[in-house]
Amino acid sequence: MHEVVILGAGMSGLAMAVGLKAAGRHDFVIVEQSAGLGGTWWDNRYPGAHVDVPAPLYSFSFAPNPHWSRRFASAAEIQAYMQRVAETHGVLAHCRFGRRLVDARFDAGTGRWRLQTDRGDLFVARHFVCSTGPLSVPRWPSIEGLEGFAGARLHSARWDATVPLAGKRVAVIGTGSTASQLLAPVAREAAQVSLFQRTANWVLPRLDRRYGAPDALLARLPPWAAAVRAFWYHVLEWGRRGFDEGSAARRAMQRAALAHLHRQVREPSLRARLTPAYPLGCKRIIYANDYFPAIAQPHVELVTEAIERATPGGLVTADGRERAFDVLVCATGFDVQHSVTLPITGTGGRTLAEAWAAGPEAHLGLAVAGFPNLWLMLGPNTATGHTSTLLFVEPGVRFVLRAMAERERRGVRWLAVREGVMRRFNDELAGRLAGSVWSACRSWYRAPDGRITAIWPGFTREYVRRVQAQGRAEAFARDYEFG
Repeated sequence: MHEVVILGAGMSGLAMAVGLKAAGRHDFVIVEQSAGLGGTWWDNRYPGAHVDVPAPLYSFSFAPNPHWSRRFASAAEIQAYMQRVAETHGVLAHCRFGRRLVDARFDAGTGRWRLQTDRGDLFVARHFVCSTGPLSVPRWPSIEGLEGFAGARLHSARWDATVPLAGKRVAVIGTGSTASQLLAPVAREAAQVSLFQRTANWVLPRLDRRYGAPDALLARLPPWAAAVRAFWYHVLEWGRRGFDEGSAARRAMQRAALAHLHRQVREPSLRARLTPAYPLGCKRIIYANDYFPAIAQPHVELVTEAIERATPGGLVTADGRERAFDVLVCATGFDVQHSVTLPITGTGGRTLAEAWAAGPEAHLGLAVAGFPNLWLMLGPNTATGHTSTLLFVEPGVRFVLRAMAERERRGVRWLAVREGVMRRFNDELAGRLAGSVWSACRSWYRAPDGRITAIWPGFTREYVRRVQAQGRAEAFARDYEFG
Protein backbone atom coordinates (compact mmCIF):
# COMPACT_ATOMS: atom_id res chain seq x y z
CA MET A 1 0.00 0.00 0.00
CA HIS A 2 1.41 3.35 -1.07
CA GLU A 3 0.08 6.79 -1.74
CA VAL A 4 1.86 6.98 -5.11
CA VAL A 5 3.40 4.49 -7.53
CA ILE A 6 5.64 5.93 -10.25
CA LEU A 7 6.29 3.82 -13.33
CA GLY A 8 9.72 4.54 -14.80
CA ALA A 9 12.98 5.83 -13.33
CA GLY A 10 13.91 8.17 -16.16
CA MET A 11 14.20 11.94 -16.01
CA SER A 12 10.47 12.54 -15.51
CA GLY A 13 10.11 9.80 -12.90
CA LEU A 14 13.08 11.20 -11.00
CA ALA A 15 11.63 14.72 -11.13
CA MET A 16 8.31 13.41 -9.81
CA ALA A 17 10.05 11.60 -6.96
CA VAL A 18 12.05 14.67 -5.94
CA GLY A 19 8.88 16.78 -6.14
CA LEU A 20 7.00 14.39 -3.87
CA LYS A 21 9.74 14.46 -1.27
CA ALA A 22 9.98 18.26 -1.42
CA ALA A 23 6.23 18.39 -0.78
CA GLY A 24 6.61 16.13 2.27
CA ARG A 25 5.12 13.10 0.50
CA HIS A 26 7.40 10.16 1.20
CA ASP A 27 4.98 7.25 0.74
CA PHE A 28 5.82 6.31 -2.84
CA VAL A 29 7.76 3.77 -4.89
CA ILE A 30 9.28 3.87 -8.37
CA VAL A 31 8.86 0.66 -10.36
CA GLU A 32 11.52 0.30 -13.06
CA GLN A 33 12.04 -2.67 -15.37
CA SER A 34 15.73 -1.92 -15.94
CA ALA A 35 18.47 -2.73 -13.46
CA GLY A 36 19.25 0.92 -12.75
CA LEU A 37 18.21 4.54 -12.90
CA GLY A 38 18.17 6.53 -16.12
CA GLY A 39 15.31 5.55 -18.40
CA THR A 40 16.33 6.39 -21.96
CA TRP A 41 19.81 7.28 -20.66
CA TRP A 42 20.13 3.80 -19.21
CA ASP A 43 18.86 2.12 -22.37
CA ASN A 44 20.71 4.19 -24.98
CA ARG A 45 24.35 3.19 -24.71
CA TYR A 46 25.23 3.13 -28.38
CA PRO A 47 28.57 4.68 -29.42
CA GLY A 48 28.40 8.47 -29.48
CA ALA A 49 25.09 8.77 -27.60
CA HIS A 50 24.57 12.30 -26.30
CA VAL A 51 21.85 14.87 -25.68
CA ASP A 52 21.03 17.21 -28.56
CA VAL A 53 20.33 20.31 -26.47
CA PRO A 54 22.96 22.16 -24.40
CA ALA A 55 23.54 20.39 -21.10
CA PRO A 56 22.99 23.50 -18.92
CA LEU A 57 19.36 23.37 -20.05
CA TYR A 58 19.21 19.57 -19.84
CA SER A 59 19.43 19.58 -16.08
CA PHE A 60 16.76 20.27 -13.50
CA SER A 61 16.25 23.86 -12.39
CA PHE A 62 16.50 22.64 -8.79
CA ALA A 63 19.75 20.73 -9.44
CA PRO A 64 22.21 22.64 -11.65
CA ASN A 65 25.22 20.55 -12.59
CA PRO A 66 28.72 22.05 -12.49
CA HIS A 67 30.28 18.75 -13.56
CA TRP A 68 29.41 18.68 -17.28
CA SER A 69 32.56 17.97 -19.28
CA ARG A 70 31.17 19.51 -22.47
CA ARG A 71 28.25 21.54 -23.76
CA PHE A 72 26.44 18.52 -25.27
CA ALA A 73 26.66 15.86 -22.58
CA SER A 74 27.11 12.16 -23.27
CA ALA A 75 24.56 9.56 -22.23
CA ALA A 76 26.93 8.26 -19.55
CA GLU A 77 27.35 11.76 -18.07
CA ILE A 78 23.59 12.32 -17.98
CA GLN A 79 23.00 8.99 -16.25
CA ALA A 80 25.72 9.85 -13.70
CA TYR A 81 24.06 13.23 -13.11
CA MET A 82 20.71 11.51 -12.50
CA GLN A 83 22.37 9.12 -10.07
CA ARG A 84 23.79 12.06 -8.09
CA VAL A 85 20.41 13.80 -7.99
CA ALA A 86 18.74 10.61 -6.79
CA GLU A 87 21.34 10.10 -4.07
CA THR A 88 21.24 13.74 -2.95
CA HIS A 89 17.44 13.70 -2.60
CA GLY A 90 17.15 10.23 -1.10
CA VAL A 91 15.24 8.74 -4.03
CA LEU A 92 17.10 5.44 -4.46
CA ALA A 93 15.49 3.88 -1.39
CA HIS A 94 12.13 4.26 -3.13
CA CYS A 95 13.24 2.46 -6.32
CA ARG A 96 12.23 -1.11 -7.15
CA PHE A 97 14.51 -2.07 -10.02
CA GLY A 98 14.16 -5.14 -12.24
CA ARG A 99 10.38 -5.17 -11.97
CA ARG A 100 8.00 -4.74 -14.87
CA LEU A 101 4.37 -3.78 -14.38
CA VAL A 102 2.12 -6.16 -16.28
CA ASP A 103 -1.32 -4.89 -15.25
CA ALA A 104 -2.83 -1.69 -13.83
CA ARG A 105 -6.49 -1.44 -12.85
CA PHE A 106 -8.44 1.33 -11.19
CA ASP A 107 -10.78 0.15 -8.42
CA ALA A 108 -13.68 2.62 -8.36
CA GLY A 109 -14.88 1.23 -5.03
CA THR A 110 -11.72 2.15 -3.18
CA GLY A 111 -10.49 4.89 -5.49
CA ARG A 112 -7.11 3.18 -5.77
CA TRP A 113 -4.95 1.64 -8.46
CA ARG A 114 -4.01 -2.05 -8.28
CA LEU A 115 -0.68 -2.63 -10.00
CA GLN A 116 0.74 -6.10 -10.70
CA THR A 117 4.39 -6.83 -11.54
CA ASP A 118 5.95 -9.68 -13.46
CA ARG A 119 7.38 -10.93 -10.15
CA GLY A 120 3.93 -11.28 -8.61
CA ASP A 121 4.14 -8.12 -6.49
CA LEU A 122 0.88 -6.23 -5.98
CA PHE A 123 1.08 -2.49 -5.37
CA VAL A 124 -2.04 -0.63 -4.30
CA ALA A 125 -1.82 3.14 -4.66
CA ARG A 126 -4.02 6.21 -4.54
CA HIS A 127 -2.16 7.81 -7.46
CA PHE A 128 -0.45 6.20 -10.43
CA VAL A 129 2.17 8.32 -12.24
CA CYS A 130 3.11 6.88 -15.62
CA SER A 131 6.49 8.36 -16.52
CA THR A 132 7.61 5.97 -19.23
CA GLY A 133 7.94 8.87 -21.69
CA PRO A 134 7.54 8.72 -25.47
CA LEU A 135 11.02 7.30 -26.19
CA SER A 136 10.80 4.01 -24.31
CA VAL A 137 9.59 1.29 -26.70
CA PRO A 138 12.18 0.49 -29.43
CA ARG A 139 10.77 0.23 -32.94
CA TRP A 140 12.36 -2.41 -35.14
CA PRO A 141 12.11 -1.79 -38.89
CA SER A 142 9.44 -3.66 -40.78
CA ILE A 143 11.69 -5.62 -43.14
CA GLU A 144 10.70 -8.97 -44.58
CA GLY A 145 13.06 -11.70 -43.40
CA LEU A 146 14.75 -9.59 -40.71
CA GLU A 147 14.42 -12.37 -38.13
CA GLY A 148 16.28 -14.72 -40.44
CA PHE A 149 19.42 -12.60 -40.72
CA ALA A 150 22.30 -14.82 -39.59
CA GLY A 151 24.58 -12.06 -38.28
CA ALA A 152 24.20 -9.81 -35.26
CA ARG A 153 21.19 -7.49 -35.06
CA LEU A 154 21.52 -4.43 -32.85
CA HIS A 155 18.95 -1.79 -31.94
CA SER A 156 20.38 1.53 -30.85
CA ALA A 157 18.19 1.50 -27.72
CA ARG A 158 19.28 -2.02 -26.76
CA TRP A 159 22.95 -1.81 -27.65
CA ASP A 160 25.12 -4.89 -27.06
CA ALA A 161 28.69 -3.70 -26.59
CA THR A 162 29.97 -7.30 -26.73
CA VAL A 163 29.21 -7.51 -30.47
CA PRO A 164 32.50 -6.78 -32.28
CA LEU A 165 32.43 -4.19 -35.04
CA ALA A 166 36.15 -4.02 -35.84
CA GLY A 167 36.78 -5.21 -39.38
CA LYS A 168 33.09 -6.05 -39.94
CA ARG A 169 30.66 -5.15 -42.70
CA VAL A 170 27.97 -3.07 -41.00
CA ALA A 171 24.59 -1.82 -42.19
CA VAL A 172 23.13 1.19 -40.40
CA ILE A 173 19.38 1.46 -41.02
CA GLY A 174 17.97 4.94 -40.39
CA THR A 175 19.29 8.48 -40.60
CA GLY A 176 17.69 10.27 -37.65
CA SER A 177 19.33 11.78 -34.59
CA THR A 178 20.55 8.43 -33.26
CA ALA A 179 22.10 7.37 -36.56
CA SER A 180 23.80 10.74 -36.88
CA GLN A 181 25.46 10.18 -33.49
CA LEU A 182 26.57 6.57 -33.92
CA LEU A 183 27.65 6.60 -37.58
CA ALA A 184 31.08 8.16 -37.07
CA PRO A 185 32.09 5.92 -34.11
CA VAL A 186 30.88 2.81 -35.96
CA ALA A 187 32.72 3.86 -39.14
CA ARG A 188 35.94 4.26 -37.17
CA GLU A 189 35.83 0.55 -36.31
CA ALA A 190 34.07 -1.17 -39.19
CA ALA A 191 35.76 -2.21 -42.40
CA GLN A 192 32.77 -1.15 -44.48
CA VAL A 193 29.54 0.67 -43.62
CA SER A 194 26.35 1.09 -45.64
CA LEU A 195 23.98 3.78 -44.37
CA PHE A 196 20.39 3.19 -45.53
CA GLN A 197 18.54 6.47 -45.90
CA ARG A 198 14.82 6.76 -46.55
CA THR A 199 14.75 10.56 -46.42
CA ALA A 200 17.52 13.11 -46.03
CA ASN A 201 17.58 15.25 -42.88
CA TRP A 202 18.17 18.88 -42.12
CA VAL A 203 21.50 19.02 -40.31
CA LEU A 204 22.83 22.04 -38.41
CA PRO A 205 26.27 22.42 -36.83
CA ARG A 206 26.49 21.28 -33.22
CA LEU A 207 27.97 24.21 -31.30
CA ASP A 208 29.83 21.89 -28.99
CA ARG A 209 32.93 22.52 -26.92
CA ARG A 210 34.73 21.05 -23.95
CA TYR A 211 34.27 22.70 -20.56
CA GLY A 212 37.46 23.52 -18.69
CA ALA A 213 38.33 24.44 -15.12
CA PRO A 214 37.09 28.06 -15.47
CA ASP A 215 33.69 26.80 -16.66
CA ALA A 216 33.45 24.43 -13.70
CA LEU A 217 34.30 27.19 -11.25
CA LEU A 218 31.78 29.61 -12.76
CA ALA A 219 29.10 26.92 -12.87
CA ARG A 220 29.30 26.70 -9.08
CA LEU A 221 28.15 30.32 -8.80
CA PRO A 222 24.31 30.28 -8.78
CA PRO A 223 23.89 33.61 -10.63
CA TRP A 224 26.24 32.48 -13.40
CA ALA A 225 24.58 29.05 -13.70
CA ALA A 226 21.15 30.70 -13.87
CA ALA A 227 22.36 33.17 -16.51
CA VAL A 228 23.81 30.40 -18.71
CA ARG A 229 20.60 28.40 -18.41
CA ALA A 230 18.51 31.46 -19.28
CA PHE A 231 20.76 32.23 -22.25
CA TRP A 232 20.28 28.80 -23.78
CA TYR A 233 16.55 28.88 -23.02
CA HIS A 234 16.15 32.06 -25.09
CA VAL A 235 18.44 30.82 -27.87
CA LEU A 236 16.38 27.66 -28.30
CA GLU A 237 13.08 29.52 -28.06
CA TRP A 238 14.32 31.73 -30.89
CA GLY A 239 15.02 28.50 -32.78
CA ARG A 240 11.37 27.54 -32.32
CA ARG A 241 10.54 30.49 -34.61
CA GLY A 242 12.39 28.59 -37.32
CA PHE A 243 9.33 26.31 -37.61
CA ASP A 244 7.13 29.23 -38.67
CA GLU A 245 6.90 29.90 -42.40
CA GLY A 246 8.35 33.23 -43.47
CA SER A 247 10.20 33.94 -40.23
CA ALA A 248 13.72 35.37 -40.12
CA ALA A 249 14.75 32.48 -37.87
CA ARG A 250 13.59 30.00 -40.49
CA ARG A 251 15.58 31.67 -43.25
CA ALA A 252 18.68 31.85 -41.06
CA MET A 253 18.46 28.19 -40.03
CA GLN A 254 17.93 27.02 -43.62
CA ARG A 255 20.92 29.02 -44.82
CA ALA A 256 23.06 27.63 -42.00
CA ALA A 257 22.00 24.05 -42.75
CA LEU A 258 22.66 24.31 -46.48
CA ALA A 259 26.01 26.02 -45.88
CA HIS A 260 26.94 23.23 -43.44
CA LEU A 261 26.09 20.61 -46.09
CA HIS A 262 28.04 22.40 -48.84
CA ARG A 263 31.04 22.91 -46.58
CA GLN A 264 31.24 19.28 -45.45
CA VAL A 265 30.15 17.40 -48.61
CA ARG A 266 32.10 18.44 -51.70
CA GLU A 267 30.86 15.78 -54.13
CA PRO A 268 27.75 17.19 -55.92
CA SER A 269 25.83 13.94 -56.46
CA LEU A 270 26.29 12.87 -52.83
CA ARG A 271 25.33 16.33 -51.65
CA ALA A 272 22.16 16.17 -53.77
CA ARG A 273 21.10 12.91 -52.10
CA LEU A 274 21.70 14.47 -48.67
CA THR A 275 19.57 17.55 -49.42
CA PRO A 276 16.11 17.35 -47.76
CA ALA A 277 13.01 17.65 -49.92
CA TYR A 278 10.70 18.72 -47.10
CA PRO A 279 10.48 21.90 -44.96
CA LEU A 280 12.96 22.43 -42.13
CA GLY A 281 11.44 21.31 -38.83
CA CYS A 282 8.97 18.79 -40.24
CA LYS A 283 11.21 16.05 -38.83
CA ARG A 284 13.47 16.53 -35.84
CA ILE A 285 16.50 18.62 -36.78
CA ILE A 286 19.90 16.94 -36.43
CA TYR A 287 22.82 18.77 -34.82
CA ALA A 288 26.07 17.12 -35.90
CA ASN A 289 29.62 17.98 -36.90
CA ASP A 290 30.88 14.50 -37.83
CA TYR A 291 27.85 13.00 -39.61
CA PHE A 292 28.49 14.33 -43.13
CA PRO A 293 32.28 13.74 -42.95
CA ALA A 294 31.58 10.14 -41.89
CA ILE A 295 29.32 9.59 -44.92
CA ALA A 296 31.95 11.06 -47.23
CA GLN A 297 34.59 8.49 -46.23
CA PRO A 298 35.61 5.96 -48.92
CA HIS A 299 34.51 2.92 -46.90
CA VAL A 300 31.06 4.39 -46.13
CA GLU A 301 28.26 4.06 -48.68
CA LEU A 302 25.01 6.02 -48.69
CA VAL A 303 22.17 3.81 -49.94
CA THR A 304 18.94 5.56 -50.92
CA GLU A 305 17.22 2.59 -52.60
CA ALA A 306 14.49 1.10 -50.41
CA ILE A 307 15.22 -2.12 -48.53
CA GLU A 308 13.08 -4.86 -50.03
CA ARG A 309 13.98 -7.76 -47.74
CA ALA A 310 16.62 -9.26 -45.51
CA THR A 311 18.43 -12.53 -46.26
CA PRO A 312 20.56 -14.66 -43.95
CA GLY A 313 23.62 -12.90 -45.34
CA GLY A 314 22.52 -9.30 -45.84
CA LEU A 315 19.95 -6.93 -47.34
CA VAL A 316 18.34 -6.75 -50.77
CA THR A 317 17.29 -3.33 -52.08
CA ALA A 318 14.53 -2.46 -54.54
CA ASP A 319 17.00 -2.43 -57.45
CA GLY A 320 17.62 -6.15 -56.88
CA ARG A 321 21.11 -5.77 -55.44
CA GLU A 322 22.09 -7.80 -52.39
CA ARG A 323 24.72 -6.42 -50.04
CA ALA A 324 26.45 -8.74 -47.58
CA PHE A 325 26.71 -7.72 -43.91
CA ASP A 326 27.99 -9.13 -40.65
CA VAL A 327 26.03 -6.72 -38.42
CA LEU A 328 22.74 -4.86 -38.83
CA VAL A 329 22.41 -1.70 -36.71
CA CYS A 330 18.79 -0.54 -36.50
CA ALA A 331 18.72 3.15 -35.59
CA THR A 332 14.99 3.24 -36.19
CA GLY A 333 13.81 5.02 -33.08
CA PHE A 334 10.82 4.34 -30.90
CA ASP A 335 7.16 3.41 -31.19
CA VAL A 336 5.80 6.73 -29.96
CA GLN A 337 2.19 5.82 -30.76
CA HIS A 338 2.36 2.79 -28.45
CA SER A 339 4.82 4.04 -25.86
CA VAL A 340 2.59 2.76 -23.03
CA THR A 341 2.42 -0.99 -23.59
CA LEU A 342 1.21 -1.83 -20.08
CA PRO A 343 -2.51 -2.81 -19.94
CA ILE A 344 -4.12 0.09 -18.03
CA THR A 345 -7.82 -0.21 -17.20
CA GLY A 346 -9.82 2.80 -16.03
CA THR A 347 -13.48 3.24 -15.14
CA GLY A 348 -16.08 1.04 -16.78
CA GLY A 349 -13.46 -1.54 -17.76
CA ARG A 350 -12.15 0.63 -20.58
CA THR A 351 -8.45 0.23 -21.31
CA LEU A 352 -6.05 2.96 -22.30
CA ALA A 353 -5.34 1.03 -25.51
CA GLU A 354 -9.05 1.27 -26.37
CA ALA A 355 -9.17 4.96 -25.48
CA TRP A 356 -6.14 5.55 -27.67
CA ALA A 357 -7.19 3.31 -30.57
CA ALA A 358 -7.07 6.29 -32.95
CA GLY A 359 -3.85 7.64 -31.42
CA PRO A 360 -2.80 8.88 -27.98
CA GLU A 361 -4.41 11.97 -26.51
CA ALA A 362 -4.62 13.64 -23.13
CA HIS A 363 -5.39 16.98 -21.53
CA LEU A 364 -2.18 19.03 -21.45
CA GLY A 365 -0.36 15.71 -21.87
CA LEU A 366 -1.09 15.00 -18.20
CA ALA A 367 -4.55 13.50 -17.67
CA VAL A 368 -6.87 11.19 -19.62
CA ALA A 369 -10.66 11.19 -19.23
CA GLY A 370 -11.95 7.98 -17.65
CA PHE A 371 -8.68 7.27 -15.83
CA PRO A 372 -8.92 8.84 -12.36
CA ASN A 373 -5.76 9.59 -10.40
CA LEU A 374 -3.63 8.60 -13.42
CA TRP A 375 -0.99 11.17 -14.31
CA LEU A 376 1.21 11.09 -17.39
CA MET A 377 4.67 12.58 -17.55
CA LEU A 378 5.61 13.72 -21.08
CA GLY A 379 2.31 12.45 -22.39
CA PRO A 380 0.78 13.12 -25.83
CA ASN A 381 1.60 16.46 -27.49
CA THR A 382 4.33 17.45 -25.04
CA ALA A 383 7.30 16.69 -27.28
CA THR A 384 9.28 19.60 -28.67
CA GLY A 385 11.45 19.89 -31.72
CA HIS A 386 13.52 22.72 -30.34
CA THR A 387 14.28 22.59 -26.62
CA SER A 388 14.76 20.54 -23.46
CA THR A 389 11.94 18.22 -22.43
CA LEU A 390 12.70 19.05 -18.80
CA LEU A 391 11.08 22.44 -19.33
CA PHE A 392 7.83 20.49 -19.81
CA VAL A 393 8.48 17.91 -17.10
CA GLU A 394 8.88 20.30 -14.16
CA PRO A 395 5.55 22.16 -14.59
CA GLY A 396 3.89 18.77 -15.04
CA VAL A 397 5.26 17.62 -11.69
CA ARG A 398 3.99 20.79 -9.99
CA PHE A 399 0.55 20.24 -11.51
CA VAL A 400 0.33 16.64 -10.28
CA LEU A 401 1.27 17.76 -6.77
CA ARG A 402 -1.52 20.36 -6.89
CA ALA A 403 -3.97 17.71 -8.09
CA MET A 404 -3.04 15.49 -5.15
CA ALA A 405 -3.54 18.39 -2.75
CA GLU A 406 -6.89 19.27 -4.35
CA ARG A 407 -8.17 15.72 -3.87
CA GLU A 408 -7.24 15.86 -0.21
CA ARG A 409 -8.74 19.33 0.24
CA ARG A 410 -12.05 18.12 -1.15
CA GLY A 411 -11.99 14.89 0.85
CA VAL A 412 -12.74 12.74 -2.22
CA ARG A 413 -11.25 9.44 -3.38
CA TRP A 414 -10.39 10.45 -6.90
CA LEU A 415 -10.45 13.14 -9.59
CA ALA A 416 -10.39 12.86 -13.37
CA VAL A 417 -10.46 15.34 -16.23
CA ARG A 418 -13.83 15.67 -17.93
CA GLU A 419 -14.22 14.10 -21.37
CA GLY A 420 -15.48 17.32 -22.94
CA VAL A 421 -12.53 19.31 -21.57
CA MET A 422 -10.05 16.84 -23.03
CA ARG A 423 -11.92 16.74 -26.34
CA ARG A 424 -11.98 20.54 -26.72
CA PHE A 425 -8.27 20.75 -25.87
CA ASN A 426 -7.32 18.16 -28.47
CA ASP A 427 -9.59 19.72 -31.08
CA GLU A 428 -7.78 23.01 -30.44
CA LEU A 429 -4.39 21.31 -30.88
CA ALA A 430 -5.52 19.62 -34.09
CA GLY A 431 -6.65 22.97 -35.48
CA ARG A 432 -3.36 24.65 -34.62
CA LEU A 433 -1.27 21.79 -35.97
CA ALA A 434 -3.19 21.42 -39.24
CA GLY A 435 -1.18 23.09 -41.95
CA SER A 436 1.84 23.49 -39.68
CA VAL A 437 5.32 22.42 -40.72
CA TRP A 438 4.81 19.14 -38.84
CA SER A 439 1.98 18.17 -41.20
CA ALA A 440 4.20 18.42 -44.27
CA CYS A 441 5.93 15.03 -44.08
CA ARG A 442 5.95 11.64 -42.36
CA SER A 443 7.62 11.60 -38.96
CA TRP A 444 7.35 10.08 -35.50
CA TYR A 445 5.34 13.15 -34.50
CA ARG A 446 2.34 11.82 -36.45
CA ALA A 447 -0.09 8.92 -35.98
CA PRO A 448 -0.78 6.60 -38.95
CA ASP A 449 -3.95 8.56 -39.77
CA GLY A 450 -1.94 11.78 -40.05
CA ARG A 451 -2.90 13.32 -36.69
CA ILE A 452 0.02 14.98 -34.94
CA THR A 453 0.00 13.36 -31.52
CA ALA A 454 3.49 14.06 -30.21
CA ILE A 455 4.46 17.70 -30.75
CA TRP A 456 3.41 20.80 -28.80
CA PRO A 457 2.40 23.50 -31.31
CA GLY A 458 3.52 26.56 -29.37
CA PHE A 459 6.35 27.99 -27.34
CA THR A 460 7.47 26.63 -23.99
CA ARG A 461 6.14 29.57 -22.00
CA GLU A 462 2.60 28.94 -23.28
CA TYR A 463 2.63 25.35 -22.08
CA VAL A 464 3.99 26.36 -18.67
CA ARG A 465 1.38 29.09 -18.33
CA ARG A 466 -1.51 26.79 -19.24
CA VAL A 467 -0.39 24.06 -16.87
CA GLN A 468 -0.05 26.59 -14.06
CA ALA A 469 -3.56 27.91 -14.74
CA GLN A 470 -4.99 24.38 -14.73
CA GLY A 471 -3.54 23.80 -11.26
CA ARG A 472 -5.78 26.40 -9.61
CA ALA A 473 -8.73 25.32 -7.46
CA GLU A 474 -11.26 27.02 -9.70
CA ALA A 475 -9.86 25.24 -12.76
CA PHE A 476 -10.16 21.85 -11.07
CA ALA A 477 -13.76 22.68 -10.09
CA ARG A 478 -14.59 23.57 -13.69
CA ASP A 479 -12.66 20.92 -15.62
CA TYR A 480 -12.52 17.87 -13.36
CA GLU A 481 -15.02 15.44 -11.89
CA PHE A 482 -14.66 13.95 -8.44
CA GLY A 483 -15.71 10.73 -6.76
